[in-house]
Amino acid sequence: MIKNHKLLIDKNCPMCNIYGKTFKKLNMVDQDTISPYQLVGEDLTCSIDMHRAQNEVALHDTVTGKTIYGLDSMVAIFTQGNRWMTRFLQFPLVYKPLLQLYKFITYNRKVIAGNQKSPATDRVCEPDFNYFYRTLFIVLSALFTGLVLNNYVSHITSYFGFTTPWYVEYMICFGQVVWQGIMINLWSRKNSWDYLGNMSAVSTLGGLLLLPLLLLNNYMHFSGLTFLIYFTVVVSMMLLEHLRRCRNMDLGLLPTISWIAFRTVVLGIILSVFV
Repeated sequence: MIKNHKLLIDKNCPMCNIYGKTFKKLNMVDQDTISPYQLVGEDLTCSIDMHRAQNEVALHDTVTGKTIYGLDSMVAIFTQGNRWMTRFLQFPLVYKPLLQLYKFITYNRKVIAGNQKSPATDRVCEPDFNYFYRTLFIVLSALFTGLVLNNYVSHITSYFGFTTPWYVEYMICFGQVVWQGIMINLWSRKNSWDYLGNMSAVSTLGGLLLLPLLLLNNYMHFSGLTFLIYFTVVVSMMLLEHLRRCRNMDLGLLPTISWIAFRTVVLGIILSVFV
């Protein structure tokens, strides 16, 4: 167990709170280690790079005064001083991919979690915006969602007696990003990248929710009607989550109306072309 340390986490970030609580429950850190970034005193802020700690979680040793950040702090917690495990995780062929994964998550953690804006009275703990990792998140989300939908929708279309080419769902997913990107730039350009990140997170959530039925179908062979009903439930959940995230960003109903309009038009085109 790590003692005499302070791990600074964003108290307004659900993801940060989850792993902080997990570390404590697994006895990886003592009860005093997890410290909200917004509440730490000047005795720590003068010893820690507070801007860097917004992007890379800081683990501060209160005895030596040394602070490590990001992936290094995670490695220290998970290895608990085990020399062989530390060497393995710090081996370049292992460390570098993990570092890219860490950066991918940390620079997108706000849009992944979709949490409300932090109170104005709080010390700011927002990760810097990074074009590369946000674009990568949007592209990977579209690819993942297209892959899942390509396998899922085939069960619905076959139920109605028609099929669509494999690339249709990918075109829809990427087309949604382009369409919503244009629309959000017309309404609120300053929120465009945050909105597209949140929209992509909603799409990814939908894809994840569809996976269980796809996997179970390998053993239980559900009907096309079951796929359709479950799909309707998932889309409804996505709609509610989209509304919640737009409300958190003070964007109102227009992005959701545009989101629904795009899907409706696309459905009409598919039915007119392939049925």
